[in-house]
Amino acid sequence: MVTWTVTRAKVSNMTTKHKHDNPILVTGAAGAVGGIGRNLTEFLLTRGHKVRALVRREDECAEALRRLGAEVVEGDLTDLASMHRAIEGCGRIYFGMSVSPAYLEATINTAAVARHHGGACMQHDLSRRGRAAVGGNGSQGR
Repeated sequence: MVTWTVTRAKVSNMTTKHKHDNPILVTGAAGAVGGIGRNLTEFLLTRGHKVRALVRREDECAEALRRLGAEVVEGDLTDLASMHRAIEGCGRIYFGMSVSPAYLEATINTAAVARHHGGACMQHDLSRRGRAAVGGNGSQGR
C-alpha cells in the first residue's frame, strides 16, 4: 500500500480513534471484485470509525452497507461533482483500485478533490496486477 499525503495533512494511523473523527471515505465499498472495499468498510465500522462508502449505484449492496452503519454516497470516480460530494468532510480516503491507464483519470480526480477539501490523507492500494502494469515486479510496497 502506498500512502499519499495530498497536502500537509498529518498522516495518522487508521486505527487511531479521535474524539471528533471525520468519516473515512472508502471507494469501491460495494464492489464484488476481491471484496476489499466492502471488507475494509466492515472492519473500520466494527472499530468505531465513521465510514462514508462510495458506490456507483443505489442497489442491495448499498443498502447492506447502510445496515452495517456506513453513510452511503452514490458517485463516479471520474465525475468531479460527485467526488466533491463524497470527499467533503472526510479526513482520510481509502482508494482501492489497480493502477492502469483507464483508472488514471479517477486517481487524478480523487487526489485533486481531496486537496481542494483540505488535504485528506489518501491510502491507495496498488494491486499486484496494477504494479506489473506500471513496470513493478509485484513485490514493491511489501
